[in-house]
Amino acid sequence: MIIAKKNEREIFFEKNIKLLPPPLQEILLKVDKKKLWEKVDVRYNEEGYPLCMYYDNGNVFKINSEKPLQEAKRWYDEIEEKGAGAIFLYGTGFGYPLFEVLSRKQPHTLVLVFEENIYLFSAMLHYFDLEPFIKNQRVVFLIGEERDFKKVLQEIFYSIILTMCTNPSLAFTHCAKRNFKDKYLKIHKYVFSQISLMVFYVGNDHKDNLTGFTNFMHNVKMVLENPYLSCLKGYFKDFPAFIVANGPSLDKNISQLKRIQDKGIIICAESSVIPLIKNNIKVDVMAVLERTKYTYEYHFKNVKHQEDMVLLALGVVDKNVFPSFSGAKIPVFRKKEAISSWLNGHIGDESSLDAGANVSHMAFELAVLFGANPIVFVGQDYSYGDKGVTHSKDSVYLEEKGERARKILESKRVIYVEGVYGEKVPSNQLWIDFKRGLEEKIELNPNKIVIDATEGGAKIKGTVCKKLSDVIDEYCSKKIEIKPYEIINESKKNILIYQRKNKLEKLKKDVKSHIQLFIKLKKRAVEGKFDCIEMIRICDNEEYLNHKITLEETYKKNIKAYQMFLEDEVSRYFCQQVLFVYYYLMNKLGIIDSKEKTKEIFKLQYDFFHHLGVVCQGVLVSFEDAARLLEGIDLKL
Repeated sequence: MIIAKKNEREIFFEKNIKLLPPPLQEILLKVDKKKLWEKVDVRYNEEGYPLCMYYDNGNVFKINSEKPLQEAKRWYDEIEEKGAGAIFLYGTGFGYPLFEVLSRKQPHTLVLVFEENIYLFSAMLHYFDLEPFIKNQRVVFLIGEERDFKKVLQEIFYSIILTMCTNPSLAFTHCAKRNFKDKYLKIHKYVFSQISLMVFYVGNDHKDNLTGFTNFMHNVKMVLENPYLSCLKGYFKDFPAFIVANGPSLDKNISQLKRIQDKGIIICAESSVIPLIKNNIKVDVMAVLERTKYTYEYHFKNVKHQEDMVLLALGVVDKNVFPSFSGAKIPVFRKKEAISSWLNGHIGDESSLDAGANVSHMAFELAVLFGANPIVFVGQDYSYGDKGVTHSKDSVYLEEKGERARKILESKRVIYVEGVYGEKVPSNQLWIDFKRGLEEKIELNPNKIVIDATEGGAKIKGTVCKKLSDVIDEYCSKKIEIKPYEIINESKKNILIYQRKNKLEKLKKDVKSHIQLFIKLKKRAVEGKFDCIEMIRICDNEEYLNHKITLEETYKKNIKAYQMFLEDEVSRYFCQQVLFVYYYLMNKLGIIDSKEKTKEIFKLQYDFFHHLGVVCQGVLVSFEDAARLLEGIDLKL
């Protein structure tokens, strides 16, 4: 620990700040120095260690004790680290807890440091040489309130670093608990809501991943024979877009939608298309997200859609959806999803949507892409209606064929949330997660007016509640001269078939390359299992200690081998659920400090390799099928 002398604090600050990421540098350089030293008072104790006091609104907060090193040591003794893959550190405690963590944590442990007070963090940079932390790739600083570090946190959780966070140790410094408890609990709640949302996006179903891949490969021909989503960008700037969901409140005001009459864009969620058809509502765009067969069976099979309605569906939708729709259509690529990004790189033009976890998320992004403003939600309840009803009365979910989906929702535990009128309304965790995802998308678009014209249901943060009739009166004043289907049909005329054929050939080549990759990974999984069997045998041997080096080297070799399954974005996509599960189990086991734990870790690694092998075998078969499918494509425009 290197501490600044009284005349060195600006030198230390300059050194530290140059090592920090540029966005954090920018925030710190804006801190008013006069205000900083009005709020923070630092003196040295008899041993020469700086002690910090913080002043705020007439309150005085003691950040550390007279014996800061001893305090930090006792504090760390209370942390249940147990070899955790990550430590979430709330509050820096003016540096001493940081140094204690760095000196005692395991080398592999990731430390996420949350410091909500920019003044305390800035003062710490003046008094300590923090180079050991800033240059340590296992330490990440998240400074300020949630909005300040949101982007950095999302980057962490979208990377493989998230596997280290599967069993984190939570460490609130004494200062954080004593002086700023409410602020850090708020940050803690936010962080875990983000983890929850990220895990929700990752999913837990390998079969679902394979279904999506297989569907997309069947839809490759449709991608190549149609325009890209980019052709619609900005075409409806400042026209209102109405996103129609299928909540029970849709029945209250569905008839009002007829009044829009080409003076706004109506985007319907896939499940609301049937109620809209039954009520003779003209739809401009139908958004489709789900990859299951039920999308086709509920909303396309034997359904006569409007001829001038556009279908914008993710490329992973059921293979029967696009062929059954005769109108203008565009298969949509998804951001941050490895298979979709991989295919976009080969057969797309890089245009894509995040799409979220719910079709309303996708519809909102489409409205933003179009340039629409305001964006108006209709039928977006995210709650149960009277007598527990889940959807519009005209929805297929209230018919016999929709019974399966309806019963799933009806079986979920009811959770009460705030309603649009301030009352409590019944919802469930799935809808709450969907609502939270939509609220995040709204927050990312502060330049958009977002209106909730559902006239019921759960309150959606970031929206203004209005009656649908009033919204139409206020915003539907100018006729839209060109419709989405006309733009797509015109764009289709400009497709160059030879370019699309070249894209197809490149995809064929890479599919064959990935077949070889999964053969290699499957083989490595088998080798890993044999190594684990041998190490388990050694653990049962009386001369176990004589093989300690071999055991350690094999353990490290296995950890390195798991990275092979992560190096390629496509293999990572298919293996990620297995990786999260087994990193969690290994992190939970903690420090390997006994014969019993050594044996247990190799049992876990054996199972890890086994399930990776099962996944790779299934993916290999799917890629071989895809290669045959691509060979049979004959492009026609």
